[in-house]
Amino acid sequence: MCYFKKKLIYLYIFFIFLTFNIIEFSTNKVFAKTFVVSKIEVEEKYNLNFNKLKVMDRGFKIAFQDLSQMILEEKDLNRVIDTPIKDIKKIVENFSILDEKFINQKYKSIMEVEFNRKKLIKFLNTKNITLSLPKKIDVLFLPVFIDLESNNFNYLNDNIFVKNWKNIDKNYFQINYILPNEDAEDYFIIKKNFENIQNYNFKKILKKYDFKNFIIMIIFKRKNDIKIYSKINFDEKYVVLSKKFKNKNLENQLEIDSMIISIKNRYEDNWKSINKMNPSTSVPIRLSVETFNVKKSLKLENTLEDLDFVNNYKIEKFDSNEIIYKVNYSSSPKRFLKDILSYDINVDTSSTNWKIK
Repeated sequence: MCYFKKKLIYLYIFFIFLTFNIIEFSTNKVFAKTFVVSKIEVEEKYNLNFNKLKVMDRGFKIAFQDLSQMILEEKDLNRVIDTPIKDIKKIVENFSILDEKFINQKYKSIMEVEFNRKKLIKFLNTKNITLSLPKKIDVLFLPVFIDLESNNFNYLNDNIFVKNWKNIDKNYFQINYILPNEDAEDYFIIKKNFENIQNYNFKKILKKYDFKNFIIMIIFKRKNDIKIYSKINFDEKYVVLSKKFKNKNLENQLEIDSMIISIKNRYEDNWKSINKMNPSTSVPIRLSVETFNVKKSLKLENTLEDLDFVNNYKIEKFDSNEIIYKVNYSSSPKRFLKDILSYDINVDTSSTNWKIK
């Protein structure tokens, strides 16, 4: 009887091993997902020279430009801006026309384009460009406008940058700015610290709002010169940025819009720098799961398939006690732990091979 039970156990282990061997072949996929760009609007005159294929090509070009601005820092954009349409079409995985109309001898369409992630990364690697994974983020936005000549400040309602801030929106923006309520207490806290506002930490105001990510933007105006001083905290990474604008007329809407988009692009670049992916320098992480806990193993694998920074993973070791997964991760171990925790998976890091709890 004991011998029979032993055989059953070994047979069970064999089938589990066979199953995970099959799974291993499927888990070695790299960047299987696509990048999707929506709301691509294309307009063309509808006449004898109308060519729908050329219109689609224009849509692919616009989608590629939007995607480039979404995943690349400004310094890298010029290196892809003149990419030929034939090269763009090579990395298009799929597309759909969401809406199309013929109005007043014009053809108008709204497209959605999917780009193959693996092909796109390969294309960017040929140009030595590292992409950033697009990821939306909600940010508490605290703007203070200071006129150095009158020695006065405006916080929210009377701040000309705030009035125009949400009007400037682009398809590639990842940051969603959340403004606080017009609060008298906040106003008096700023007024109390007005003389040393650049060094003030704003902790008393920040702790009132449940946001880990924030931007404190202090605008200094002296005559026609503007200086923007920003304190930024994204994913526990704190930086201070400054930007100057010379000879700007705040009664000119185009100049205000130009400054806002420049500032927003700077903030987007900072967020992109945190989400940079580099498959060639991935960090190996080893995770241990009990052999007979198939449910836990499958949950881990589904999560690894879903995590953006996972290049690939495989089963490195399998025995009667544990399964060891080797994960190649294109970011820091700290970020891995944070990301995997969001899928309700806790990890014990006390040993070399981290254990899934």
